Amino acid sequence: MNYGQYNIVQEPARTIRALARQALQGRWLEAFILLIVAAAIQQVPVMILDRLPGSVFGVISTVYSIVASGIISVGVSYYFIKLFRQRQGGLDDLRYGLGFAQKAIVMNIIIIIKVFLWSLLFVIPGIVAGFRYSMANYILADDPNKDPGQCIAESSMMMRGNKMSYLVLCLSFIGWLTLASIPASIAQGAMMPQAMSYLNAGNLTSAELSEYFNSIARVASSPLVFLAGIPAYMVTAYMNTATACFYDLANGNLSVGGYDYAAAQGHVEDPFTGEDVKFTDVPAEVVPQEVPETFEDPELKAAEDKYNSDDNIYGE
Repeated sequence: MNYGQYNIVQEPARTIRALARQALQGRWLEAFILLIVAAAIQQVPVMILDRLPGSVFGVISTVYSIVASGIISVGVSYYFIKLFRQRQGGLDDLRYGLGFAQKAIVMNIIIIIKVFLWSLLFVIPGIVAGFRYSMANYILADDPNKDPGQCIAESSMMMRGNKMSYLVLCLSFIGWLTLASIPASIAQGAMMPQAMSYLNAGNLTSAELSEYFNSIARVASSPLVFLAGIPAYMVTAYMNTATACFYDLANGNLSVGGYDYAAAQGHVEDPFTGEDVKFTDVPAEVVPQEVPETFEDPELKAAEDKYNSDDNIYGE
C-alpha cells in the first residue's frame, strides 16, 4: 500500500533497529565522533555568545543557531544515509550542506515557523507537524537539486500514514535515551539552584525576570551540560541510522530481507569533489557476479527444436 510513490512502512520497530545495528557494525565510533563534532559546531559558539554582555550578542546567537542548524542537519542526514547504505563517510560530510546552504537554511526556517504555528493550536498539533516534516532534511540531503518547498511537501506526503510508525520507532529508544541523559540531568540539577534563586526572591522586577530566563539559558548551554550530554550521542547515532532505514523503507529504496535496493533514482554532483554521486547505490555484496544472458527451459527448448526440424507438423 502506498500514497503516490511512497510506501506505508509495515516493518516493526525491532526490525528497523536490527537493520540499523547491522549498518553500524564497525562504525559506531565514527558516527559517535561525527555527532559530537556536529554538536560542537552548533553549540560552542552559542555558549560563547550567550555569555557576552549586550543584547546584540543574543540576537547573533539566535541567528547563528538557525543558520548552523540548517546546514549541519542536512550534513548529518547525508552522513547517515551513506552509513545505512554501506558507503564510506566521515567528518567531511558535515560540510555537505554548504554546497546548497541557502536551501538548507530556508528549509529549516520554514519548518521552524510551521511547527511553531501548529504549536499555537496545542502541543499535540505541533508534535504532529514535527513528525510530518521529519524527513525533509533526508530528502534534501538525498537530492539537493530539490528546492525547500518540494522537500517539505514530499516529507509531508512520505509521512502520510507513517507518522504513527515513526513515533513508535522513536519511542522504542526511550529507555536508552533515559539512561544516556542521566549525566546531563545531574549536571543541570547541580546548576539550577543558581537560576532558581531569582524566583525564591519573590516579587521579581522585569530585569530580574529577564535575568532568570538568561540564567536558565546559560544552564542549558553550559560547557558542563554539553560534556555531560556526550553519552547520549551514542544513542543518537543509533536513532539517526534507524531513521535513515525508515526513510529508505518509506521511499521504496529498501525491502526487508537484505539490502535489496531499487535501481538508482538519479545522479547528483558532490558540491566539493565534483563526483557524480548515485544516491541509491546497490551494495556490492548483493550484486550477482554472473548473470546468464538467457534462461533456457528444457521443455521449451525441445519444442523449439521440433518446430525447426523436418518433422514440423505445421508444414512451415
